[in-house]
Amino acid sequence: MLKKIKIRREGPRAYNPKDVLLPEGYVAEIVASGFNTPVHCCFDEEGYCYVVESGHKIDAIPRILKVDTRSGEWQTFFTLPEEKWVKGAAVTGACWHKGYLYVMNTDTLMRVGQDGQAEEILTDLAGRGDHQINHPIIGPDEKIYFGAGCATNCGVVGADNFGFEWLTKNPEFCDVPAKDVKLAGHNYEARNVLKDIRETVETGAYVPFGTQTSPGQVIKGNVKCNGAILRCDLDGSNLQVVAWGLRNPYGIAFTEDGQLFATEHGMDERGARYIVDDPDDFYEIKEGEWYGWPDFASGIRLDDPYWGEGGHGREPVLAEFPNPYPPKPFVSFQTHAASNGFDFCKNPEFGFEGDAFVACFGDLAPITTVTKAVTPAGFKVVRVDMGTGQVRDFAINRMTGPASKLPHDGFERPSHCQFGPDGNLYIVDFGIIHIAPERGAIRQQIGTGSLWRIRRVPGPRGVVPPEATVVPVYLLQGLGLLAGMVGGALLSARLIKKLRGNNGNRSKTRQTSNKP
Repeated sequence: MLKKIKIRREGPRAYNPKDVLLPEGYVAEIVASGFNTPVHCCFDEEGYCYVVESGHKIDAIPRILKVDTRSGEWQTFFTLPEEKWVKGAAVTGACWHKGYLYVMNTDTLMRVGQDGQAEEILTDLAGRGDHQINHPIIGPDEKIYFGAGCATNCGVVGADNFGFEWLTKNPEFCDVPAKDVKLAGHNYEARNVLKDIRETVETGAYVPFGTQTSPGQVIKGNVKCNGAILRCDLDGSNLQVVAWGLRNPYGIAFTEDGQLFATEHGMDERGARYIVDDPDDFYEIKEGEWYGWPDFASGIRLDDPYWGEGGHGREPVLAEFPNPYPPKPFVSFQTHAASNGFDFCKNPEFGFEGDAFVACFGDLAPITTVTKAVTPAGFKVVRVDMGTGQVRDFAINRMTGPASKLPHDGFERPSHCQFGPDGNLYIVDFGIIHIAPERGAIRQQIGTGSLWRIRRVPGPRGVVPPEATVVPVYLLQGLGLLAGMVGGALLSARLIKKLRGNNGNRSKTRQTSNKP
């Protein structure tokens, strides 16, 4: 009878704002909690906050929650229809504009009215690979802007994309350039994960898995590309490419004077092509520009000695570069920090007016890196000083790393920063992730997401928070795993020895009993 009962062990998550270190003159507080993979938020004219639950790698359908930030009470505003839920992908965010929520669901832009009724206004975008089409914003020209993440790590579909669960569902999917590109004809060998893993296939850039390319081959561009920033009218029409050659332009926002900036995730250390220690970047986006991906990172060629000797497949896959000298980033962040959503401060009373506040989601070691990381990267909010080009910590845990792995109750995984109509900074906390290579890399824990707020209090204003305690989390985990393996081996050896001894005694007993 118990076979039909599904037991869910979520485990409690506590919150202690004092475990979040801030500059003098600021306090953190928890606004609401109990969310399922919240990834983004936005505000309407009345000050209500709409928190977007992504539905990414979790058994909870995507929703949009309407939160009263004064009381912390929330209700479900919109639930994605079951048939529109692309499992393994994500609803990446929303923006409010003149009575409508514009919501991005994996590869489809939706418009949701105040009555909760939704219509799809732009479909079939290139968002069903490693990364989706990212959250939308409204530009000064009243057009909708959004980033389109790349399908692969660095331009070539490989066995690693099978591990991310999408290759079997979309075997013809690959990266799509914004404009025509000419290939160098390099192909990369991988196990044939779609048919017979004992065999190998070769795959080139910008083509489906198992498809070879030749020198001089031209791949046609398409406005429904990825690795780019796109825009469209409010009804989804007139889709245009703003800029391209970006790996995963995750967060985008306009400065008060109308300049567009974007965070970009650096490449992982996996697949057919990669470099080691590629940082996340913060780019000023210029219309029509190509930023170098998949043959450049941070404006530097992959085969440049700057990147050291590590990596794989670093030769250019393009025979001709749209721009041989692509722009360098405005600033770079820590490698694998996962610089996600951000916002510019427009409130002089909060302080740091004009600076960007960036949510650093945190690494996914060992999924995204082959290097031996000792301490976690990210899991905090940083401030980009737009005057000096410096990156400074703003809100950090008192111990470096996520709350679930350390004895503190601060941030788990900050995913987005947004200033509310009240002038305060709101931070969406994604919640607890479990590394699960056997299940598409990761799985999320239900009910562990939350919404934080940081506000200014009377008194002097500091610039940076107190220093956190640096904890070598990954080293300790490795030592714990090693200790467990050694302990298991010793225990096994003792058991084997004991069993052998018992077998020997039984053998002697049998021999004795058979004597006349």
